[in-house]
Amino acid sequence: MPPSRPLARRLRRVTRAAAAVVLAGMAALGVTASAAAGAVGAAADDDAAARPAAPVVLVGVTGLRWDDVQTLSTPALWDMSRSATLGLVAARSVSSTACPADGWLAVGAGARLADLDVPDRTCRTLRDPGESGEVPGWADYRAAAAEQPYGARPGLLGDAITAGGVTATAIGPGAALALADADGLPAGTAQPRPVLPRDLGVAVREALQTSALVIVDAGAIRDAGNATRSRAATTPGDTDGDAADLPGDEPSHDPSGLDIFVEPTRAEQVRLVDERVEAVLRATRASDATVLVVSIADSGRARLQLAAATGPAPDGGTYAGGLLTSGSTRQDGLVQTTDVTSTLLELLGLPQPAAASGAPIVRTGGPATATERVALVQDIAVEARQVTRLASSYLTRLVMAEAVLFVAAALLLGRRAARGRADRAPLRPALRVLAVVSLALGSAPVASYLAGVVPWWRASSPTWAFWWAVLAWMAVITAAALAGPWRRNLLGPAGVVAGVTVAVLLVDTMLGSPLFIDAPMGSHRIQAARFYGMGNQAFALVAAAGILAATAVAQPLVSRGRRTLATWLVVAIGLVVTVVDGAPGLGSDFGGPPGIILGFAVLATVVSGRRVRWKPLLLVALVAGAVVVGFAWLDWLRPAADRTHLGRFFATVMDGQLWQVVSRKVAVQLRVLTYWRYLVLALGGTIVTVLVLLGPFPWRRRARRAEGDAVGALADGDGPLSGLGRAVPLLGAGIAGVAVALGIGFLINDSGIVVPATGLAVVVPCLVAAAAQLRLAEARAGVSPRPEPDETPA
Repeated sequence: MPPSRPLARRLRRVTRAAAAVVLAGMAALGVTASAAAGAVGAAADDDAAARPAAPVVLVGVTGLRWDDVQTLSTPALWDMSRSATLGLVAARSVSSTACPADGWLAVGAGARLADLDVPDRTCRTLRDPGESGEVPGWADYRAAAAEQPYGARPGLLGDAITAGGVTATAIGPGAALALADADGLPAGTAQPRPVLPRDLGVAVREALQTSALVIVDAGAIRDAGNATRSRAATTPGDTDGDAADLPGDEPSHDPSGLDIFVEPTRAEQVRLVDERVEAVLRATRASDATVLVVSIADSGRARLQLAAATGPAPDGGTYAGGLLTSGSTRQDGLVQTTDVTSTLLELLGLPQPAAASGAPIVRTGGPATATERVALVQDIAVEARQVTRLASSYLTRLVMAEAVLFVAAALLLGRRAARGRADRAPLRPALRVLAVVSLALGSAPVASYLAGVVPWWRASSPTWAFWWAVLAWMAVITAAALAGPWRRNLLGPAGVVAGVTVAVLLVDTMLGSPLFIDAPMGSHRIQAARFYGMGNQAFALVAAAGILAATAVAQPLVSRGRRTLATWLVVAIGLVVTVVDGAPGLGSDFGGPPGIILGFAVLATVVSGRRVRWKPLLLVALVAGAVVVGFAWLDWLRPAADRTHLGRFFATVMDGQLWQVVSRKVAVQLRVLTYWRYLVLALGGTIVTVLVLLGPFPWRRRARRAEGDAVGALADGDGPLSGLGRAVPLLGAGIAGVAVALGIGFLINDSGIVVPATGLAVVVPCLVAAAAQLRLAEARAGVSPRPEPDETPA
């Protein structure tokens, strides 16, 4: 039935009001961003003018972690931790682990950059520049930058220092690599690292008399079996030759008389690094220098690395107590290797190049005592390591459980149609179990986030503690779904599961994503993909569960004839989800809002009593694109250090690097397309929905599609969901909205198939639970109710 003229007018008013709310919010964000930009810029200028010039010393090391720091074995690092600002480093490079060369290259380029890969996947032994002055292996590094998709510019730091007229000294091979300019020649003075730590202290003290920046390579710590190796020239023009194969740093003594080289233990390597750090700290005591001790690469397997800082900070404050953070991570106690570059440039008063992807490292609040601060960063590192270890097993078990659910749904929900009324009574217990298990599985994704409320990683058996935490939250959510008055509504329990999922993730995003970080289905600190906001899996859960929850809320209102209120509620839910997902400083998600807006638009159109037409939907798509671009533009107006993913992406486009970003995302999409876990979830969930729930006879819905009502045709199938579609007329619109949101998310986001797979992990179990409840109702009644569809074209 076509909508009445008053209803059409109300729909237009709702649309205009929604657009006004979005535009007003964007305008407010614009004013705030502009004001913040001016205030921060003025404050930065004042700080730069008031802050006296002080030398900057970067002590770079690789493979050093906070669990290496002990009172007796590393006295210098332990003493520094008593007063310094502490943090962890996500040293992720182009690949999953970072070699020493990768870390120093990232410091020099201000962006992720890795050495050329070799078949044995070993790391290169770094060497000091030869007689030509060029850093060994520079041709390889330039070739690697051209092949890799991050748009890194080798030599960015060296070029900036030369252009700014800053005097600099590099001590050690890694330091020379970091200070190399575009031609591979270190900016300033480069010298080998002295063998004895006391001689290193003398070299640093002398360098501080003439240089504003001193970079010291304090050595590399390598795990057993991960020795660095010399690398022959692999690129024409490369001058890198043979060198001794070293497990990290050679011992300070001469192993004369030995026919073989014995790898030093980790404790021996850490002790040598500590002696060098002590020498540097002693040399800087007479100056008001900023000292950064940063581990910029892994020792073997990927772990969070150590960072500590003392002296003047780039924001005008002082590194003393507290925790380190940066605008690129927005997480207390966490920075990235690329942040080191931005920090050095800021401290030296040099401009930030557009190609630098990091942000200055600053101090934020933390525990009051040094012991508590060290314990906190160690605790974060343990959590990150444990989550990385069990994330794959969690996903595997979730996929296996959902696969079993898919098969059970096909057998149990399809059995009535095949065998008739006589089998209904024996099926009741199985249907009850199916409904409960389906709701529990639907709550599993959000339960994995809520598990982070409990510090399970501190338990003696972290894996068991994690699973007990997840199962406990699943039980709580399932009990809530089945206990309230909403259980009498077919879509009520599913709506509760979906509503809890949306509420938890939205609140978590507004609080800075504490549950999202290092959740099995979230973003991992070690992987360094995203540190705040709404990730692709969280977006998929919020979009799919949000539309399903809105459907459950709107259906009772529509049944009572309150379409206007139902439409307003759907629009309101969609606006909240869109703003939290896409706004800078909240979700900061570029690829989420288009799918969310279009998905909710499909549902809101049907709720209002209108049919979904392609031309209006195309107009909504244009509006969705404008909203995303507007969010990115507003974020881009802020200072570079304060921008989120949106503003950085907009800046990348403005710099003409859009194709590099697109090619990188396409490459990631193609790679994840073959991940079997996500294929099972995506394909299995789609098959169950289309063939088992909707029915295998789509040609019987041609009449509805011929009338232009593709959404309404979803309720005219022959499967178990066909009866549910008649009992819940808006369900077809909800499924269509979910399909649109996840489909667009699949096309736009670099996670590709991960998006629909994650969304269906919630939606399909909820639909199975609703279908099982319908079968139970039919079995109790002894008939197969086929309620007449109401006027909603669902």
